[in-house]
Amino acid sequence: MNITRYLLALTLWMAGAASAWAAWPAYRHDAQRSGIAVEDIKLPLAEVWMHRSAAPSPAWPELPAKQDVYRRVANLGPTTTFDRAFHVAVANGALFYGSSSDDTVRCLDAADGRVRWSFTTDGPVRLAPVVADGRVYVGSDDGCMYCLRAEDGVLVWKYRGGPEERRLPGNGRMMSLWPVRCGVVVDAGVVYFCAGLFPSQGNFLCAVSAKNGKELWKQPIEIVSQGYLLASASHLYVPTGRTAPVAFDRATGKPVATLPGAGANRQAGGCFAVLVDDTVLYSAGETAGIQAGSPLSKDKVVFADGLRVVADKTMNYILTRDRLIAVDRAHWLELSRLQAKSKKSPEDKTRIAELGGTRRDYVKWETAVPDGCELILAGKTIFVGEPDRVTAYDVADGGMAWRGNVQGKAYGLAVSDGRLYVSTDRGMIHCFQPGTPPPGGPLTFEFVEEAAKPSPFPQDAQSSLFANAAQIAIQRAGVTKGYCLVLGSGSGRLAYEIAKRSQFQVIGIERDAQRVAESRRRLAEAGLYGTRVTIHQGDVAKLPFQKCWANLIVSEETLLTGKPPGSLDEVQRVLRPSGGTTVLMAAGKLSVPGWKAERAGSLTVASLKRGTLPGAGEWSHFYGDAGNTACSGDAMAAGAVDLQWFGRPGPRQMPDRHDKNVGPLYKNGRLFVSGDNYVVAADAYNGTILWERDVPHSVRLAAFKNCGNMAAADDSLYVASGSDCLALDAQTGELRKTFNVPASSEWGYVAVENDLLLGSVTRRGGTFRDQTIYTEVLLWRDSMPVVCSDSLFALQRATGRRLWTYAPARGVIINSTIALGGQRAYFIESANPASRTVADSRVKLTTLLGQGADLVALDIRTGKVAWRIPVELEAIEHIVYLSYARGKLLVTGTRNALVEKARRVRYDLAAFDAGTGKRLWRNTQTPVPDHILQGPHGEQVQHPAIVGDVIYGTGFACDLSTGAAVDVWKWKKSNHCGTVSTSANCAFSRYDHPRMFDLKSGTHTVLDNAVRPGCWINIIPAGGLILVPEASAGCTCGYPIQTSIALIPR
Repeated sequence: MNITRYLLALTLWMAGAASAWAAWPAYRHDAQRSGIAVEDIKLPLAEVWMHRSAAPSPAWPELPAKQDVYRRVANLGPTTTFDRAFHVAVANGALFYGSSSDDTVRCLDAADGRVRWSFTTDGPVRLAPVVADGRVYVGSDDGCMYCLRAEDGVLVWKYRGGPEERRLPGNGRMMSLWPVRCGVVVDAGVVYFCAGLFPSQGNFLCAVSAKNGKELWKQPIEIVSQGYLLASASHLYVPTGRTAPVAFDRATGKPVATLPGAGANRQAGGCFAVLVDDTVLYSAGETAGIQAGSPLSKDKVVFADGLRVVADKTMNYILTRDRLIAVDRAHWLELSRLQAKSKKSPEDKTRIAELGGTRRDYVKWETAVPDGCELILAGKTIFVGEPDRVTAYDVADGGMAWRGNVQGKAYGLAVSDGRLYVSTDRGMIHCFQPGTPPPGGPLTFEFVEEAAKPSPFPQDAQSSLFANAAQIAIQRAGVTKGYCLVLGSGSGRLAYEIAKRSQFQVIGIERDAQRVAESRRRLAEAGLYGTRVTIHQGDVAKLPFQKCWANLIVSEETLLTGKPPGSLDEVQRVLRPSGGTTVLMAAGKLSVPGWKAERAGSLTVASLKRGTLPGAGEWSHFYGDAGNTACSGDAMAAGAVDLQWFGRPGPRQMPDRHDKNVGPLYKNGRLFVSGDNYVVAADAYNGTILWERDVPHSVRLAAFKNCGNMAAADDSLYVASGSDCLALDAQTGELRKTFNVPASSEWGYVAVENDLLLGSVTRRGGTFRDQTIYTEVLLWRDSMPVVCSDSLFALQRATGRRLWTYAPARGVIINSTIALGGQRAYFIESANPASRTVADSRVKLTTLLGQGADLVALDIRTGKVAWRIPVELEAIEHIVYLSYARGKLLVTGTRNALVEKARRVRYDLAAFDAGTGKRLWRNTQTPVPDHILQGPHGEQVQHPAIVGDVIYGTGFACDLSTGAAVDVWKWKKSNHCGTVSTSANCAFSRYDHPRMFDLKSGTHTVLDNAVRPGCWINIIPAGGLILVPEASAGCTCGYPIQTSIALIPR
């Protein structure tokens, strides 16, 4: 049967099978996100057609952390799942959806699945469109709200929600700083939506005319906006990612109230919410609960196990992780509110008894549904989306009434025109209709191109020109991952050739709208458009992009005309520091002012490689450098910052935040993060994941009681892995060499000094690796053991040849005191032979220092002792550190002291001449705070920072040469975990959110108010950037986003 006859037969069959027409015009049907269809649907159903496109590219594809160790909560679930499938809107015989993979809105014939039209935006489309009055309203990550004609997709108007056009790498794509990720509600001639994601960069709640896009009002909002906006007659409810929704006045956009759940209540929220009368039912965070709240009431109800809910007049139908439950809504709400009261009156207790205090008193029925994803209600039927199937249940008793197969997890469900539409995480949209299967089976439309499809461009005289140009550009870039910017992208051929030969994400910019449309069409034919190549319409003379992100810049326009593109200052502005390359080529003559042009085969080539930013610093070791100064030396100035990128790595493969993992490193434009027996490298300037790999036995918890597990050189990253140290290629992650210590031991210390690799031998079991409450007790309490080594050694990095080994004659080496500087290695060595008898190298400081200790200096080339002096550290209880700076050594130790009949924390400091070992000074400092014993937030173990000649501790600042108090601003630790990191002019630390302090004035800037830094060093000022990779894993407090971010001074 040919396709025409098949479609005719299918259409006639469906015309007889369809029920009365009814629309599903928005996500979950309406502005209350009820998930309730106005029509019943007859069973059984048969699949009519299937539409397949590229699978969704979710903004937050990673799962949350595996557990919250502190609260003993396992199996945490994701909350930001709003874009796991292409949710649909259906009206007037047409189905509409937007794609996060190819940035395109499509209209399908609802009856047979054929594509009627498509419209491509400049960014991922993550939210379902809304259909109203013959128009389609849809938002995009490009920052715009679009109004399209429903009949043909013609643009009616476009409104930009942010203050300007600025795009940056985010969630692995080039997107607006103010994406539309919350919306869309269309009602009474008004379109409501939010633009923006990070409040520190500006977020906005917008109301515009549905007719012409004219702005009615726009209010700045101090919250994250992610998920589907809800509306009542008087309020708008904005989902906020991982925290509770916030209510706004619908008429003005002014804030009304935050629904109960976040903050001190220790219950967060999520992107899912449903409005029932004046009550909002919404997610309770990663713990998989449903809670109820109202802007007019502070009452909170938590249903301890729920993912999705549908509520009709009397019943709540709740989908949990493993069951579908029918609940008497009024009974459940009243009883739950009464039971949630901390103080119950006699009347409350009487009413609880009347209602019945057990679950079976309000549960009408329940049935097993493993791994359910979504549910909706249509008449007397509940449809539940599950992995690879959709199931219908009878509302009367929960009995299964029908089941159909789909491909992927069914996150999206809709009922309209007597049909069921199912969207999955594999890019499928399945259509089911009452009756028997159509003749010939369901019609399938495929919109995923084969990877090996031939070029969409003709083989002509220019084919070799574009191929050669792409090859030369990639070779000169010296890398194949990251972002490539094509200026004057024209036909898209150069973008295509570069994408085929590399792993670059290619961004084209072209001023001509017709060329933009045609190049998008051809690149889509090749299966590359979206996640590999995107074409933006814009002016190359004024680029709409953030600075310092492009690894490679080329120009198709220059290749064909020989004219330099736009403004060379703009080209330099967006080029990535530390190796970003601009390669301009022409078939004929090429003249670029100030650039040297040369012939390369048939092309004239002028290229420029950008160096490091002036004053850029590094963070190559745990505490910044091998001297443990906790200072990068970066010359960045304090003040306003811009978001540079955000995205992976996320929390899933990171250790629990309370376990104080080792910090990240920065070297030569790359960011390295050590996770849970896992290491990932990212481009520090654009967030591209360069490589990631599992590294067994590499996780190092309680890192402040030990030493770092990584050290970075320009070409390699060195990672301790059990008894081995792996030398990994810094750009690719490939294993270059493996060094080792005896298999019965563990590799402890790791440092790089020019051509040398230094390491130490720690006994097996010394490193803290178990993420348990026992480990956290060891972290928080006073006088807990630290990790030590039996020997220290040096190898040649290139050959692995061991140059020397030093083993103490009596005691052991304290790992937290190993420091390098001035061509020497320094450490504190216990004089107590009993310290060598501890089987796992975890020894208390009273044992290590109570019978004396030595400060030792070794020649880094020979291992010979340069000097050794005894040090008086007998009173030290909690921690001891050693730092090297400017020819001096600083010993920092902490203890409890009796002050006015009360126990207080004190920091003992002593400085030594690094050349001779002569003690220069010694003093005791009072930290801020000093009254917290058994400090749960690390009050007694803070690591100092040395900036120039000043030592910064918590609440004090001393001169490195004299120990005298310095009259400068003093950093004070907050009441949260974490310690200080510094650059030449700034200090960085965790408060509720990450802060940057001006070392001269003490004024501070909140870097971002949506993310939570880690519990030790996690804010890295290096490369002219402020890098904050994800380290909040396991935290279920009220922080709306878990992601890595980078910021750059404005």
